[in-house]
Amino acid sequence: MTAAIPVDRKFNVVFTFIAVLLFMVDMGNPVYYWGIIGGLFLSFLFSLAAFLLQRLSLDGMFAAMVAGTLIFGLGGWPMAAIILLFFISSAVISTPQDEGRPPREDSGDVRRSGIQVWANGFWMVVSLVMTAVFDSSVFLLGGVTAVAVATADTWATELRSRKEGATRLITTFEQVSSGADGGISLKGTAWASAGSMLIAAASTYFFSLTFGSFFIIFTAGFLGCVLDSYLGAIFQRDNRPIVIPLIQKEITFDNNLVNAVSTGAGAFLAIILRISTI
Repeated sequence: MTAAIPVDRKFNVVFTFIAVLLFMVDMGNPVYYWGIIGGLFLSFLFSLAAFLLQRLSLDGMFAAMVAGTLIFGLGGWPMAAIILLFFISSAVISTPQDEGRPPREDSGDVRRSGIQVWANGFWMVVSLVMTAVFDSSVFLLGGVTAVAVATADTWATELRSRKEGATRLITTFEQVSSGADGGISLKGTAWASAGSMLIAAASTYFFSLTFGSFFIIFTAGFLGCVLDSYLGAIFQRDNRPIVIPLIQKEITFDNNLVNAVSTGAGAFLAIILRISTI
């Protein structure tokens, strides 16, 4: 029996094909043409550096190269700066267990794998592709909001309160251990708000957005993080699987799927709010 191809490798193939297709279609457009070439070169250097610094696994490095090529190629320096802001801030605050912090339930290697890269970056890349295809800034707003959700979730997780009794389950508010799936704390919530606000502010500055767009990114980013905690409490805490209608396939909501759903929900909410205010 043939082994199943990992999801992150499938995404690598699909988005590599999209990058090549856009490269060929837009050969007459020097912005996308040189953007994709420059994106490939710079994403390779950055991904390799992250791998050597033990922040990305080998498959994570390849996933970051593919995603980075499209991010820089379609979003330019502004989008590259925003995603670097997310990645660098996440790398700085993500520390191994041996630095005096209590153990986390999801503790392990600090390297991000390929599936983790796509769990946080899938909707951002999709939004940029949609922005290029439809030439609409509405989708761009969804892309940066996906980054805001990922940043808010990472900051809330890494900088959460570790005091006994400070963490509550988001669904019932019963006391749970720090780092438990679905657990929230005042400190973690404050940092989630700060993370979303940082990306909203950076996006507003780099893309010259209005205050209304800033508020949409900040709000949708924060709510996406809240949804992440809620899904963690409902599905991850009890390892509860769900059955996909029509195909009747059972899947398990692990942390990567929760991240993908929450970043996607934040992106869609931002797009809906932006359209409703036009």
